[in-house]
Amino acid sequence: MKIQPVILCGGSGTRLWPESRELFPKQFIPILNQDSLFDITLKRLSLIHNCKKPIIVTNEKYNFLVRDVLHKLNIEATIILEPIGRNTAPAIYLASSFSKKSDTLLVLPADHYIGNNKLFIKSLNYVFKMNNINDWITLGITPTSPSTSYGYIKIDEKSSNNKIFKVEKFIEKPKTNLAKKLYKSQHFWNSGIFIGNSNMILKSIRKHAPNLAQKCDLTLNNVKKTKNNEYLFELKLFNKIPAISIDFSIIEKSKNVLCHPISCEWNDIGSWEKFFENIPFKNKPKKVIQVRSKNNFIKTKNRLIATIGINDLIIVDTNDATLIAKKGLEEKMRDITSILTKNNHSELKENLFETRPWGKFETLHASENLKIKKITVKPKSRLSKQFHYFRSEHWFITYGKASIYKDGEIFKLKKGQSIDIPKKSIHYIENTTNEELIFIELQMGTYFGEDDIIRLDDIYGRK
Repeated sequence: MKIQPVILCGGSGTRLWPESRELFPKQFIPILNQDSLFDITLKRLSLIHNCKKPIIVTNEKYNFLVRDVLHKLNIEATIILEPIGRNTAPAIYLASSFSKKSDTLLVLPADHYIGNNKLFIKSLNYVFKMNNINDWITLGITPTSPSTSYGYIKIDEKSSNNKIFKVEKFIEKPKTNLAKKLYKSQHFWNSGIFIGNSNMILKSIRKHAPNLAQKCDLTLNNVKKTKNNEYLFELKLFNKIPAISIDFSIIEKSKNVLCHPISCEWNDIGSWEKFFENIPFKNKPKKVIQVRSKNNFIKTKNRLIATIGINDLIIVDTNDATLIAKKGLEEKMRDITSILTKNNHSELKENLFETRPWGKFETLHASENLKIKKITVKPKSRLSKQFHYFRSEHWFITYGKASIYKDGEIFKLKKGQSIDIPKKSIHYIENTTNEELIFIELQMGTYFGEDDIIRLDDIYGRK
């Protein structure tokens, strides 16, 4: 039996704002020894028996973040690039459509933390050995607290078949009193991890969500495959697919759902409180000073954080935004992100530090008429050929050697040298060496938006 991993990697993860942004969500944030949750999820696959190369379902805007991780880990994958998020049911249907009918799918969210990796993999391999190809199988996590953050599963205790039980009922995220009752009884957290035969999954979705299946099939008829094993869809057709979760649309309606309970350290890291409780994180000792303060979770990278007489707070500081929240109110994060969205705050979408297919940049300063960036270009990489209507640029090389195209001429620059790029000048910068190229970019003008980057050609296929 072949195991086809499907990794769902399209979520925006804004509940971990201000570190998680729409353009750099939580699954890509380095958390353990510079590994992200996505890195750890991919590494976990190597421990699974008879495992095929993964299918990764993600958003188009995360394509190069995914590619960077795959390159770093030397892993090949099939990538399904959604032009717009449509939740888990369409993602699983599309992944099943690209799988062999005989494959057993293992559907894994990319942003879950699992502490006891050996126990988790042992449980997976046990379920695969049972080979219940005609059923959905989900992993039920033994609760460690009466949490209101997760849905629950009630099993039929009399239906045990080699430690795999029939699911009697799914319970949505409960309020506190009900959560306490469920914690004390035989209920399990719904992990959102699913196992099932590819053909069975397709039939199940077609039965319980025929409109969704039909719309997915239409967009599959017009899918385009790139040379990098990526699948691209037409936005107009994709937008017609209903946005709905696999739990609500399929699992809760199906009669053939089983559960294998396991006891392992698991968390979907859906809030900062859960992050601090589960991720072994330490600040630099000199960066946090607390006086007559206790029970606070504080995360800072560069700035010194000092407190006097405060308790039970979560403080997360980044270069351009700071979150200060009372513990236990993590659900109110949606109110914060709603306000940020309404007021079009760039701090919700963009990060001062962002990755690109050619490297990365960090915004050092931003004002009305000036923006300063530190830009790093990977070896053998270059930016797109482009021009700007509303800004001029000045490039100062601080490390490495640059090959610069400007209006038909090539200029070779090294450390300490610089060049001016006027408005409407056609240009690009390239790193032809085997070392990184680092330069400071000064943008001067009246508008610095991404839509003022007019690309004339791009080796990475961006528009």
